[in-house]
Amino acid sequence: MSRPFAVLLAAVYFGISATPVFAQVQTTEVLTDAQLAEATTRPVRIRETTPEFAGVFNQVGEFAKKYGPENVLLVVDLDNTLLAMNQDLGSDQWFSWQEALQNSNPTHPELVAADFGGLLEIQGILFALSRMHPPEPGLPDVVEDLVTRKITTVVLTSRGKEFRDAAERELKRNKYNISPSTLEIHEKRGVFSPYSAEHPGKHGLSAEIIDDLGSPRRVTYSEGIYMTAGQHKGYMLKTLLSRSTKASADKPLAHFKAIVFVDDHQKHVDRMHEAFAGDFIDLATFRYSREDENVEKFNKSTKRHVIREWELLNGFIKTVLVK
Repeated sequence: MSRPFAVLLAAVYFGISATPVFAQVQTTEVLTDAQLAEATTRPVRIRETTPEFAGVFNQVGEFAKKYGPENVLLVVDLDNTLLAMNQDLGSDQWFSWQEALQNSNPTHPELVAADFGGLLEIQGILFALSRMHPPEPGLPDVVEDLVTRKITTVVLTSRGKEFRDAAERELKRNKYNISPSTLEIHEKRGVFSPYSAEHPGKHGLSAEIIDDLGSPRRVTYSEGIYMTAGQHKGYMLKTLLSRSTKASADKPLAHFKAIVFVDDHQKHVDRMHEAFAGDFIDLATFRYSREDENVEKFNKSTKRHVIREWELLNGFIKTVLVK
């Protein structure tokens, strides 16, 4: 039995919570006067993959020097970016594996739940019982440094609203504190729909985009943490910015002139560029690869260890806690 899982099992019993930077390829070329004029007026677009947050820190610093720190927005993913599970069971890669199994073979014997709703319930149990850690030593200090410099910071996660308590607990326990420099929006604390088909354009999205996205799932934003329930992160960010107390009809992105986005999933990076493709704002995205080795190791494994761990935990819950 792995030590992290033993800690998780003990949490149930005792009732406690338990590669180099790949920069863009650059070439030297002589620009014409027309090309030079265009280059000085079009927004910056940067895509990088990195296992170290230092590149993110430096890019935020460059934008802050260019526009002032108050005009720079840092948006950071939660799972496998700010925090990673102490064990495979309940991790981001474990959830992805279970979700893929449900989609490909709904009767697969290794599934922990019969449907997606059941999977979310079990994920909630594992979030409640598990502990997490920063993927990179000193990462909370790096984020705190940026917050101290008055860089507005948003934690943008695909988790749903029901997992907020666990997220806030682990962020606090790992000494992340972004509250001094969060985005202020008009909505009160609570749950709301990110957009409405009846009022296209009100929250930063066109009728065409809303039609493609379909009916929204309710989200929640508080203490700088935006829980988007698995929806398009790029468009979810735009709807959040449109709710900023500094946004207006002619400034749907509030006062920001640059965004730095960090996420371990390539699809979310791609969606961020998709969402802001037509906007005049600098955008730098970082595909954070720190946990790639652990994810790959899990994906190539037989999964027997997590199957056995869930059997033990589920059996304990049913025989001891459920009466």
